[in-house]
Order: sequence, then structure tokens, then C-alpha cells
Amino acid sequence: MQTLNNLLKNHDWTYSRSEDHSRWLNGLASEEAIQDEMNRLGNTQEVKDLYNSKMPESLRNTLKIA
Repeated sequence: MQTLNNLLKNHDWTYSRSEDHSRWLNGLASEEAIQDEMNRLGNTQEVKDLYNSKMPESLRNTLKIA
């Protein structure tokens, strides 16, 4: 769980809005690593709760609207 926590802490949550292609690629790779680690841990409710707790509130609110 510590690995997931570190990945989430260092993740660029706004990478998809970047005009810098290298920043976008790094963010995409980070997102894939997060998803891989979540799957490795079994994608339990505890894992999902950790993911949601690290997501910036502004992004969580955007996802609720969509």
C-alpha cells in the first residue's frame, strides 16, 4: 500500500490538460503505474478510498458533475 501511496503523492493530477507533450507522457505513465498497482492490490475498497483521498478536491468535484 506504501507504493500506491507514493505513486499517488507524486502524480501530476492535471497532466491531461498540459500542452507540454513530455509532461503529458509522464502523467500518462504515472496513471498507468497507479492503475497497475491498484490492480495488483486487488482494487479493494480500501485501495479505492486511498486513491480518492489523494485526488485533489477540485478534480473530484469535476468528476461528480460529469
